[in-house]
Amino acid sequence: MKLQSNHNSRVIKEEYTAEGIEIFDFSMVDNSGVLELLEGKLGLITSLNEECIRPQGKASAFVYKLKMLHNDSKHLLIDRLQGQCEFGIKHFAGAVTYDASEFLKVS
Repeated sequence: MKLQSNHNSRVIKEEYTAEGIEIFDFSMVDNSGVLELLEGKLGLITSLNEECIRPQGKASAFVYKLKMLHNDSKHLLIDRLQGQCEFGIKHFAGAVTYDASEFLKVS
C-alpha cells in the first residue's frame, strides 16, 4: 500500500507539473493516526481479514468489532444514525462514510 502511494504521488506530481496545476504540499499533513487505524496491529485491515476467514463472517460483525476496538480514536467516526454496516473515517481532507455491506462478498 505504501509503495503504491509513493508511486501515485510521484506520477501525480509529474502530471500536475506538466499541466501547470498547483500541487498541495502533503508533507505538512500528519496522516499517521489514519494509517494506524487502517494498518495497525488491531486496525481495519486486520479486523476485516479476521472476519473474512470466519465461516459465517458478516459485515455488521466487522463494523461492530472495528467500533469497539477503536471507539476512542479521533479518526474513526461513530454516529448513532449509521447503519449496522456503516462507519466513518476522518481523513486529513474531511470525513468519509463507508458502507461495509459489500466488503465480505466473494465474486
